[in-house]
Amino acid sequence: MRPAILRHLRRELLGILAAITLLPLAALPWAGRVAQAEMTTAEAEAVVNALAEQVWSTFARADLNDQERIDALAAQLVAKTDVTLLSRLVLGRHWNDLDDEQKVRYQALFGDVVMRTFAGRLNQFGKGAQGSIDQHFSLASSAPTGRGDVLVRSTVRPESGDSLSVDWRLREGDHGPVIIDVIIAGVSLLVSQRSEFAAVLKSGGLPDLISSLEHKIQELAAAG
Repeated sequence: MRPAILRHLRRELLGILAAITLLPLAALPWAGRVAQAEMTTAEAEAVVNALAEQVWSTFARADLNDQERIDALAAQLVAKTDVTLLSRLVLGRHWNDLDDEQKVRYQALFGDVVMRTFAGRLNQFGKGAQGSIDQHFSLASSAPTGRGDVLVRSTVRPESGDSLSVDWRLREGDHGPVIIDVIIAGVSLLVSQRSEFAAVLKSGGLPDLISSLEHKIQELAAAG
């Protein structure tokens, strides 16, 4: 190759490298993936604290009846949780057995049943709670865990009885950290729900699971 052509190619290559160097980081195709891997423990703690404050404010509202309070709590939990991912993790390998229509139906049912059930339990805990949130809730520690997640440990102190450990596992989502599991007194919501669903799937398959979730929604509605 002639020297003039080599010099031209070198100039072109240097120009491309210079342009890449001057590009804003956000313009690079992999920038979002790098940013998602950099969730800090402080960011994860901020999400948990914000949820705890919202929940406590809801407990304090005297204008809400039980059903209205559960509705509000469920909405707050959904807003801070990656329900789509959690529903897939709970179903495990069975997720691939669903067609597109079944996936949409299952995830809608999962959100309605699991998050409202969790909200109902929270409502039972918070009913009649008095004082400031600092008297009943505090963060203990936080640390990175597998898959780039962060585990936030907290302590909940009910009006009566022993203190309770509540751990929150968060993962970076499209718009910041989201909760993907809650571990109450060592019992994982994800693991316990997976075990419950697996038992239904083993005995009756997906139709029975869908039917069971639909029946649970009816029970929750009737209880309200």
